[in-house]
Amino acid sequence: MSLLKSEWRKLVYVRAHWGLLIGAVVLAGFGTAVTPIILDSNSATFGLALDQQTAVDSVYANAISSYIFAIIIGIMLMSGEFRHGTAVATFLTAPKRGTVLANKLGIAAIGGALVMVISTAAGIAAGWVTLSFFENVAEPSSGVFVNTMIAAVVSGSILGIVGVAIGTLIRNQMLAITGSLIYLSVVDPILLTLVPEASKWLPSGLITAMLALDIQAPGLGIDTANYLPPLTATLVLLGYGVVFGVVAIATSLRRDID
Repeated sequence: MSLLKSEWRKLVYVRAHWGLLIGAVVLAGFGTAVTPIILDSNSATFGLALDQQTAVDSVYANAISSYIFAIIIGIMLMSGEFRHGTAVATFLTAPKRGTVLANKLGIAAIGGALVMVISTAAGIAAGWVTLSFFENVAEPSSGVFVNTMIAAVVSGSILGIVGVAIGTLIRNQMLAITGSLIYLSVVDPILLTLVPEASKWLPSGLITAMLALDIQAPGLGIDTANYLPPLTATLVLLGYGVVFGVVAIATSLRRDID
């Protein structure tokens, strides 16, 4: 329990983590605030208009776009130990390295989920405010808010775990964060558009599928009919979390700590 409290304090008292939370809130809020404006001015091109329920649902669903910050939280919790030279002291606090990693994985899951819940709520609020300035706006579907928040909790916790695994494998914090940013912000979205059949198994495709949206927008290259069912997507993402968690623990047991 003392080890768990120690990891919790590292999550709460490191100022950079609060900066990540602020960044996540800003990104989610900005994303949902500008989406109605873009859809309204390009409705013919995108095939979506604000008088359609699917368009309004897509605005609110965009609040989940800050998931990159959840993975960075996990990376920093692990790679920060090596960056600041505290890894040896941290791993000496418990007789088994696996115990330390298990606690880090748990705290990273909580931290990632908290970042996603707070930023997603802020994004939904920003979307609601922006939509209130438009006329003839359709009502959102009954399940969009619940589905979005569930996806936020699940994706945030799992990506936090993935972040710890990445931080274990790549001890250089800047390299680990930069690589993750490039993949999630550039490579993954490109694959989602160019190779929809394969990319539905990738993080962004799985998270989108969890939202249970029904959107066909050829102008945006989006057709949610190609995605996995929400439950299947959730289970696949959970599987990723388990695999990365096992990799993190196995790697920590084999590599020297310095």
